[in-house]
Amino acid sequence: MNLTQAKADELVAQAKEAVRNDAFTWQYNQQQEELLIAVSDRDLHFLLTLKRNPFEIKAQLRTRDRHIPLVRLDNSAQHVNPDGTVLRGPHLHWYKEGLGVTWAEAIDWHHADQPMETILRFLDVIHARFPNGFQEALL
Repeated sequence: MNLTQAKADELVAQAKEAVRNDAFTWQYNQQQEELLIAVSDRDLHFLLTLKRNPFEIKAQLRTRDRHIPLVRLDNSAQHVNPDGTVLRGPHLHWYKEGLGVTWAEAIDWHHADQPMETILRFLDVIHARFPNGFQEALL
């Protein structure tokens, strides 16, 4: 799981899009995985994992070839960073060279009662889009 920080940052910064030919429907109480491809390098693939329920919204971007996590959205009540800093509430885990995704930063835009707004913000953070649309499943 060795990536340089520069390479990890470059991978996250890549514009990515889903390869599906239809709109993505975000299911309730299910974990879903989507293939994303870098716009500028069609040979560069990523996996996006999404999960939601009434209490949480989780998402993760990782490389497809080696399954290296790059960014993860988490809403656990507490997270302790390797330097001892304690975060309370929603946060983003970022790949850090030598640490993987053990490092996190607090965020103020994760709202379990607003799943679409939250996940669309995460997609912006990871520079990803669904060209044919993204919708919430009707319950």
